[in-house]
Amino acid sequence: MGGQKQNITLRIDCHEVKLLVERDKEEVYRKAALTLNETYQRYQQTYPQLSVEKLWVYTALEVAVNLHSDIRDKDLQPLLDKIKKLNDLIIHNA
Repeated sequence: MGGQKQNITLRIDCHEVKLLVERDKEEVYRKAALTLNETYQRYQQTYPQLSVEKLWVYTALEVAVNLHSDIRDKDLQPLLDKIKKLNDLIIHNA
């Protein structure tokens, strides 16, 4: 069920974001804001000619790609573990 909630304020770029979040998820929100800020700043330094909107599009795309890559890698891990076990069996029985 839902845990205790608390109000937090995050700064993303020049924006203040106020949220009501579960206490056990506060750190995740803070890390997410940090990731967004770091990614945005990297694109801003690399492509200073781009508009703020375009920089946020690049930022959002990178974060989404990283999320889906992590999900895919996590989904493949059980299969990779089984392949390793089979390889070990083959090597030890050869």
